[in-house]
Amino acid sequence: MWQPGLAPLLLRAARPRSAGAAAAASPLVARGQGRAASSGSGGWSNLSFTQKMIYSSALLNVCVIGFVWLKRQLKMSEKEAKEMEASKSFEADMDMGSWSESNQFRCFFAAQRYHMLGTASAEEEKSPEVQKMLEVMAQCREELYRKLPIETPAMRPLHTPPQ
Repeated sequence: MWQPGLAPLLLRAARPRSAGAAAAASPLVARGQGRAASSGSGGWSNLSFTQKMIYSSALLNVCVIGFVWLKRQLKMSEKEAKEMEASKSFEADMDMGSWSESNQFRCFFAAQRYHMLGTASAEEEKSPEVQKMLEVMAQCREELYRKLPIETPAMRPLHTPPQ
């Protein structure tokens, strides 16, 4: 893994030791403020092969990390778009007036509206809207009975007698 403080150390280790080695090892040169920066005679062409490899591998690492990060961001945005679509479909299903088969909350809203009516007799349940509500609740009851097993755990005896 590339560490930012490692570049000056690697540059000092890769530079040949000569008479000017003491000047080259100074912190001013490592930060680019020494003789090469002031005279303008620096640059890529004056670097050794090792230094070129270090800089190019660092640049390659930055590019790869950027590509991976961008790909991850795109993947997360697609996932977020799917979640938003599912959320919008939930919101559409939560419409209280929708009694369609595709509405997954129709049983809940039918029972809720029936309870809110507070009817006390069959004469109060003659309107078409109430009849539709009762039909939906009957369908929901049949769907529920189809999903339940024939014998539920509560129907089984707690203890079986010894034989």
